[in-house]
Amino acid sequence: MAVKRMHKIKRLLPGGSIIIRHACEDDLFVMTALLSELFTIEPDFSPDVRRQREGLAALMGKRDATLLVACMQSEIVGMCTLQPLISTAEGGVVGIVEDLVVAESFRNAGIGCKLLEAIEKISIEQGMSRLQLLADQGNDLADRFYGRLDWECTQLGVMRKLISHSV
Repeated sequence: MAVKRMHKIKRLLPGGSIIIRHACEDDLFVMTALLSELFTIEPDFSPDVRRQREGLAALMGKRDATLLVACMQSEIVGMCTLQPLISTAEGGVVGIVEDLVVAESFRNAGIGCKLLEAIEKISIEQGMSRLQLLADQGNDLADRFYGRLDWECTQLGVMRKLISHSV
């Protein structure tokens, strides 16, 4: 099966290898487009170019945040972010993984795996004891993808409350 997968990757990525690197300000336009693609398939969010660009820029300005992009022949084809959080349960720093997205035409080629492997390596270097992420409930493809990479579902549910900033 591993041989079949390698052939598939080579077929999808002819003559190119994937490079994972830290994002820079020049990447914001493409990263925003990737978030728009992600938020069109997530029922809890909607694409909003201005807000997503502002969010990415703010995240990029945080010294302890990590923004990675996956590039093939200088084209950004995926991204993932990591933010630290102090966990009282763990008694230290854990990481929140967000915004894992690969451009639709490059999916199922191992790029998401490479991004998460890089995030995990960085989290270990930063002394994090746990990573967590949110995935849409009922998305069997995502569940199988994360399961293959040893991510486990928890009994915790996510709730949210939008806060109004109007006076």
